[in-house]
Amino acid sequence: MTSTMRNYTVKKGLPKDTKSVCPECGKILDAKLYDKNGKVVMDKKCPEHGEFSDIYWSDTELFLKAEEFAHDGVGLKNPMDKNLKDGENVHVFVDGQRVDMLTCSALANIDLTNRCNMNCPICFANANQQGYVYEPDFETLTKMLDALRSEEPIKCTAVQFSGGEPTIHPDFVKIIKAAKDRGFAQVQVATNGIEFAKRYDLLKAASEAGLNTIYLSFDGVSDEIYLQARDRKMFQTKLDVISNCRKLKEETGKCPSIVLVPTIVKGMNDMQIGDMARFAFDNADIIRGINFQPVAFTGRITNEERSEGRFTLPDLVKAFQEQTGYTNKGDWYPVPVVAPISDFASIILNQNKVTFTTHPHCGIATYVFMDEKGNVTPFPRFINVRRFTEGLQEISAKAEKAAFKKLYVMKLLKLLDSSIIEENLPGGMSKKQFKKMMTSIMSKRSKTALASFSWKMMFFGGMHFQDSFNYDVERLRRCGVHYITPDCQVIPFCAYNGGPEYRAEIEKKFSVPLDEWKKKNKKGAEELEAAMVVPEDQKA
Repeated sequence: MTSTMRNYTVKKGLPKDTKSVCPECGKILDAKLYDKNGKVVMDKKCPEHGEFSDIYWSDTELFLKAEEFAHDGVGLKNPMDKNLKDGENVHVFVDGQRVDMLTCSALANIDLTNRCNMNCPICFANANQQGYVYEPDFETLTKMLDALRSEEPIKCTAVQFSGGEPTIHPDFVKIIKAAKDRGFAQVQVATNGIEFAKRYDLLKAASEAGLNTIYLSFDGVSDEIYLQARDRKMFQTKLDVISNCRKLKEETGKCPSIVLVPTIVKGMNDMQIGDMARFAFDNADIIRGINFQPVAFTGRITNEERSEGRFTLPDLVKAFQEQTGYTNKGDWYPVPVVAPISDFASIILNQNKVTFTTHPHCGIATYVFMDEKGNVTPFPRFINVRRFTEGLQEISAKAEKAAFKKLYVMKLLKLLDSSIIEENLPGGMSKKQFKKMMTSIMSKRSKTALASFSWKMMFFGGMHFQDSFNYDVERLRRCGVHYITPDCQVIPFCAYNGGPEYRAEIEKKFSVPLDEWKKKNKKGAEELEAAMVVPEDQKA
């Protein structure tokens, strides 16, 4: 087993130097991050296109707190990528400079198709405007899955099928089963929900094949938002997906969980963040969380438009607090806060487990409990997070050198007990009940075990993908959300969709011209063209 215990190799604090890219030409540039009036700003200068300045994080205090929980990963090797030499680490190139990956594939994306049954203005994939069809066949897709399960030193355990609209791929259900058969613990689909809303049979078949989670595009709780973001009314479609999941759960006893995924655009739907949170709690039997995604700016945009539209993760934290009252700034933590837990599990089980060593400024999250009376308590209010994570790192360091590692499980339980702030526990919850709940969450029976508790538990998080204005190569190096390509390359999300933008190169390499595809797939072409017609009841 390779040790997953690592320090953070980037200088902490401000100011600091990093590398970025020119928004105009893509040339790699020196950049500086520094505090300006309580906000973290990035400045850079291109010899040809001049100076650029953008807000990196809109709260310096929160920026510095996030860095305190940073951890580096152990690198990533991909034996099935023939472009790599034996033992060579997975890497990408930014303006000709090699960038090695430090983080394992915490979540891998597989684009099943670039076809879509919608044409959204804010979609970075531009699925219906490329002039070609990217749609790997079943054999290629299974090879891509095999590559993810072959990764070293930590095998990928979570895969998300995306697109385009993945549910319209002809082998959609078949590929879900193939993923489950290969041992993926989490099989997810990122979808607009249209097919699941109108085809209960498809939802049921996907669930039976092993679909765990539906990442449902969800931009608000009123159709005026969808008309701006998606050019059609879509709120009823989202309700229908939830309704069908509820029906499936009643019929079979199980259904995929739903995570709502709003793309947040300042001035469009940022005022509905609180409404979306309350909607999630109202449907907590089906919905387990919201993953907010502030919009990334692609294409040409004026400095004024970018300044007015920039919405960072601290903006999300502030808006969430103001609109819900559920949390305050201290209740949110960066993704790598959980890295010590997986480090400990890897040591005790003598098996490398997925470690969330993403860059501390890529994402932020919290868990919130609601009791039967509707009172809300964030998880960090009744757990001393700093004490627990620092204590666990000390225990892990000792356990790694010990002969009888499993003896340290008792030390973990004692640490958890001492980290609980009993007087802040949610209404009606005892210390014993909470520890039992945590044990249930970590077991394979987590869903059924949690059903016996009366408290609703909801995940709220934010992931801000980079664009060329705020691009940080150190974030790219630590990206944990990766794409796998038909020739088994592993490419970080923010290199696939921004910066070097590998997407266009990969799709063109493995695509066929749109006219050629239509000739060979007449039925599919007719169905797709029909789906693109907005129904009368969904128009403005």
